[in-house]
Amino acid sequence: MKQKKFKDSGWDTRDSTYIQNIFLLNGKEFQGYSKRIGHAEKNDKQALLTNLILRMYNVGYLDINFPDQKKRIDRIEYFLNTRIGKMEVLCLKYKYYEVLNPTWAIENNGVIRFLDEFYEALSNQEHEKIKGMYLFKKTRFNDPFDLTKKRFLTTKSLLSYCNRMKEEQKFTEQQAISFYHSYSEKFNI
Repeated sequence: MKQKKFKDSGWDTRDSTYIQNIFLLNGKEFQGYSKRIGHAEKNDKQALLTNLILRMYNVGYLDINFPDQKKRIDRIEYFLNTRIGKMEVLCLKYKYYEVLNPTWAIENNGVIRFLDEFYEALSNQEHEKIKGMYLFKKTRFNDPFDLTKKRFLTTKSLLSYCNRMKEEQKFTEQQAISFYHSYSEKFNI
């Protein structure tokens, strides 16, 4: 079976790391996800989110000078997609952002540094600088959040893996807990 092209694949509502809710000034609302069905996300979850935010700028949602009035936003909210539900993390407006989860922000300080730089470039109308912020890190073949095959035989090996991913800052605390529970539930270990 041939894999669908990225844009033709549907949103992966279950395995996306991030969810975004876009609220337009015209009253419309819609939701997006950080992952498409059948395609891997970036391993670096901070790069994943910063690139998601930059795509919102590139299509006009975070550019206050964008000519298409239909894309005028009230706000864009970002959530971490966990096994137990959505955990709010950020709210973006045209001129500023709000951290909605200080613990997440401390664990993801690279995103906060990016946002400070991004909003400074926005206020100075440095559009070329913003274009240069996109992170072109290649995704490794094996996704650390992969639940399609059994990789750990014991809870001890699964726990060691989760702890190593946290130490290497590939998982946040919440992501490690969520992955641990999802994996152990799926493979009954």
